[in-house]
This record gives sequence, structure tokens and C-alpha cells, in this order.
Amino acid sequence: MSQPPPPSRHVPPRVVVATVGRASKSEECTKIVIDGLETAQFIFVRSVTVTREKQFIQQLVLNVANGNEADAIVLLGGVGLGPRDFTCEAIHELADRRIEGFGEAYRQLLRETLSVGVEALLERATAVVYNKCVVFALPQQPAPLARAVQALVIPTLLQAVRAAEGFPPGAQFGV
Repeated sequence: MSQPPPPSRHVPPRVVVATVGRASKSEECTKIVIDGLETAQFIFVRSVTVTREKQFIQQLVLNVANGNEADAIVLLGGVGLGPRDFTCEAIHELADRRIEGFGEAYRQLLRETLSVGVEALLERATAVVYNKCVVFALPQQPAPLARAVQALVIPTLLQAVRAAEGFPPGAQFGV
């Protein structure tokens, strides 16, 4: 019996978009991410809302990654410094690997392109890999989110997914 061919790496990444908590701008922010994904020709799987508690955020990531539902998850919200903001901590606890430069790049983007001053140091965003699934966590602020999706998430998503799956950087992928 012959084995089926390995899946093509030309297949665009599948992405779940999740809003953390209740926010007045969640619909607008979800649309920003979905529009960016579709423009980049990535596969939008679904959007979902999850409560702010750490265990619910973690359960969502576990279900999506372990169920192989998506290659990446974009979490929106819960990344602030407030007492109920647990998104970064929740995914850091699960992480097989942290994408260390992502939060730094986000803060640099705020300073350089959105004219946020020293206050950018108080902003949080992060990215990790859990079970070969890339997980991004971003704030629910429309202007910075739109810029981060275009400048950080979309340009790095495909290579991050490939790296998480074990392909070396810059590897060529056959059909």
C-alpha cells in the first residue's frame, strides 16, 4: 500500500481569530484581522469570543492547536496591564517557544509609525508557538491593530507557521 503524498506547503495557513473578553470594538477589530488575512489569501477558519479568564484562553488554544483546526490563532484583547488582562500570561504558560522579537517589534511600530511616545513601553503584544500552532496576542485598538496586522502578522505568518512545523528558514517547498 502506498502512502498518501505529504500535504503541500503551498496551502495557505489556516487562521482562527479570537476576541478575548467583551469589548465595544471587538467586531471592528475582528474585521480588521479577517480582511488582512483574506487580502493575503490566508484561510480564515472562524472567529470566536472567549472570556478573559486565563483557563478559558488556554482551553481555546489547546482545542484549536491539538485538534489541528488551524495553523495560527490571532487573539485580540486582554493584553493590557490591568488586573483582568491575562492573555499574554495564558499563552506564555502553554508556549513551546516564544517569538521573542514580536512584542518588541510591536512597540517599535507604535513609536515609529503611530507616533506613540514613551507610552509604547506600556503596551503589550506577544507571539508564541504551541504544538506547531503560531499564536499571536494583540490589543483591541483599531489603528494600532490594523498597522500591526499589515506590518507584522501578515508578513511573518507563513514563515512562522513553516518554522513551527519544522521547516528551516528560507526552505523551498514543493507541490
